[in-house]
Amino acid sequence: MNKIILFAFILISSPLLAQTWTSQANLPSGRHHPITFSLNGKGYAVTGTSSSNVPTSDFYDYDPVTNTWGTLPSFPGLSRSFGIGTVADSIAYIGFGATTTQYLNDMWSFDASDSSWTQLASCPGVGRRHPAMIAIGDKIYVGLGDGASGDLRDWWMYTISTNTWSQTANFLGVGRHHPFMFNAGGEVFAGLGHSGRNVYRDWYKLDTITNTWSIMSVFPGQARVAGTQFSANGYGYVLSGDGSNHSYMLTGEFWQYDPSLDSWTQLTAHPGRSKWAPGSFIINNEVYFFGGLDRLTNSFPLNTYKYTLPNPTGIDEEQEILSNTYIYPNPASNQISWKSDKRFTDVRIFNSVGQLSFSGTAVTGNVDVSNFANGLYFVQFYHNDNLVETSKVLIEN
Repeated sequence: MNKIILFAFILISSPLLAQTWTSQANLPSGRHHPITFSLNGKGYAVTGTSSSNVPTSDFYDYDPVTNTWGTLPSFPGLSRSFGIGTVADSIAYIGFGATTTQYLNDMWSFDASDSSWTQLASCPGVGRRHPAMIAIGDKIYVGLGDGASGDLRDWWMYTISTNTWSQTANFLGVGRHHPFMFNAGGEVFAGLGHSGRNVYRDWYKLDTITNTWSIMSVFPGQARVAGTQFSANGYGYVLSGDGSNHSYMLTGEFWQYDPSLDSWTQLTAHPGRSKWAPGSFIINNEVYFFGGLDRLTNSFPLNTYKYTLPNPTGIDEEQEILSNTYIYPNPASNQISWKSDKRFTDVRIFNSVGQLSFSGTAVTGNVDVSNFANGLYFVQFYHNDNLVETSKVLIEN
């Protein structure tokens, strides 16, 4: 049966700030710079620098149901630290980083359904440590980082379906490494990080249609480098890391970014001091935070902490919220597209006061919105007249 949502009564409010962190099972072995991701209800951490200060090929998984970490067969590529990873269509993609002797530009995929690794085409750009990597649809964007010649500004796009790379527009800001990055609302965002003694607060968006970078609002917290980041429910998140002096902060600052408003909201800091180069992943709207280096004691903490993210704003809490379904670009003009692992038959779009703006098939995967008035819209996805979920999109024609 169809569910009717009265959008006129939806309240757009700030996230809850009183949420607390809870302790979970310890990580099996301390490390900084783990590559982290979640797939099929489990979290994963692979490679990084061990407590013996050497690059590793260790691979662990975390089961939130049993609250246990397990040890998996080692990553088949070179042992490394300072690598990066992302997820697209329920497949993880990782690569880059450095061994003790070389900077890497390789790319690998991991399929959790059969625990298989596949080596993919290497990036034509120079090898680099701690770059940015963001997945949107069939594309993965990689840029920044530092190589043998220093900090980098170049960006590259990997097309999953063809296993090919192409170069995109250079970053608008100065070259840097250890940046923060995420896909928020179907757009590429990156910034912060550092170069030499400079730690940055600037923030940028890549328009993947026009291949141009834009300057966004300056990050309101401490200038930040080498923390962890993730995306959920159309928002991006920045968590922990070193502060403006490239040393620990007294608290593990936690911020949420709203791409539709270009605004930041501070959430509850994780317990203890900030950590340098920790890991994180999201499972069922819950953040798991672990690893990294305690700069004050020069130790490798084993603690894992869990935090439940605020409920997505503007969406009925009784609906199934799917973090791997997204609309892009967002904000949008001319056309919106979507990607999901769910099957939709129909789509309906309502304006902010509940008026129907579009109704039609979802099979095409996109809708022309060039004649829509500017404003916030709610996109309902259906399967055989059953409402599956609702997403938000900002139209700016």
